Amino acid sequence: MKYKFKIKNKKRKFIIAQNESINIIYFYIVLIGKIFFLSILIFTIIKSYNPSKEKKTELNINTSSQNYTNEFIQFSSQFSNDSLLTSLLNNISIISVDYSNKTKINSDKIKINICISLNNGHIYVSLVAMESALSNLNKEKSIYVYHILCSGDVDNNSIEKIKNFMNKYNENLELIFYNMSNIFIQFKHQRLSQVTYYRLLLPLMIPSDRIIYLDNDILVFKDLLELYQTPFNDNYVLGSLDMTSNSLDYLGIKSDRYINAGVLLINLDKIRKDNKHIEIIKMALFHHNLRSHDQTVINYVFYPNIGLLPFKYGLFNFQSESDIENKYMNIIRQKLDTKELIKAFNDPGIMHLLVCHPKVWMRNPKFSKRVTMCQEKNDCDCSKYHDIWYEYAKNTSYFEEIKNRYK
Repeated sequence: MKYKFKIKNKKRKFIIAQNESINIIYFYIVLIGKIFFLSILIFTIIKSYNPSKEKKTELNINTSSQNYTNEFIQFSSQFSNDSLLTSLLNNISIISVDYSNKTKINSDKIKINICISLNNGHIYVSLVAMESALSNLNKEKSIYVYHILCSGDVDNNSIEKIKNFMNKYNENLELIFYNMSNIFIQFKHQRLSQVTYYRLLLPLMIPSDRIIYLDNDILVFKDLLELYQTPFNDNYVLGSLDMTSNSLDYLGIKSDRYINAGVLLINLDKIRKDNKHIEIIKMALFHHNLRSHDQTVINYVFYPNIGLLPFKYGLFNFQSESDIENKYMNIIRQKLDTKELIKAFNDPGIMHLLVCHPKVWMRNPKFSKRVTMCQEKNDCDCSKYHDIWYEYAKNTSYFEEIKNRYK
């Protein structure tokens, strides 16, 4: 009897010990689970807090940056009656504003507002484009105010590279950097990405009455004051003819002045007065068949109030006088002045480097078979534009980096 009692007592102690072990294991499982979920929560919070954005925003935040930020907020507040526009503008911030005291003091010079969109992948191309523009400005007459719309991948190093232009051109240059990283993110994985849509927001961002927009694949050969002062004649935008004239057919418009969006003079004042700024944003966001992205939006919404710039601005890099004459005469329905075309080709103001593929800064640029209007010109090359581009690249202080990347 005593023996049986001992066995039962041992079993009872074993069961109790077993239950205690299970409870301990259960406690640690629950504890590990809580730690795991807490870690996920902390990681999510850290990830949502964008350190790169904070780092960029802290870059060179000075009195001028704060003043411009206040002006930007005050100007953009006029669009607060539209929730869509407000939601977009709330995601834009000023990174920094840089200018010399002389650009503020000297009232004799004319400020020319210029906009470019910037991402890290094309930083050197943008640097060369800016160098070509700044090296040809009239230092006695012009101050270039660059509004630089930065995508999310633009880092402090890229911004500092552009700021280095201040060393050479500080009496004629102002730089305003905008953080656009959370704008049009739904287009991020398209062929042209969301960066190309940034220009559609300019009427909401820039309080001036006009602005020049320039792509980064351009070379500027003349001061931009004449372009900047071109009369609008009641047009919303002025641009250069694209290589196709029927790109709006699928939207029901037969356009005789379909322009390329790479070089534009934009009538910000008229766009705002006529509420076209709302139309262009809504078409970009809600139309799902934009064959040429924001270029389609510009040509559709502003038609027929679209004017042509003088041919010397935004001319494509064709190979010869006959080549450019034939192409332009073939792609539009209106008669052009042949003499003006030839004169523009031989003395361009802006050359848009669209025709060659790979682009002229790459190792072996040659004429692109992908340009539909020019497939028969397989024997052409763009070596002369390649050489001109690299001459400007030599003056950027980053020539070795550019050579290592592209040549």
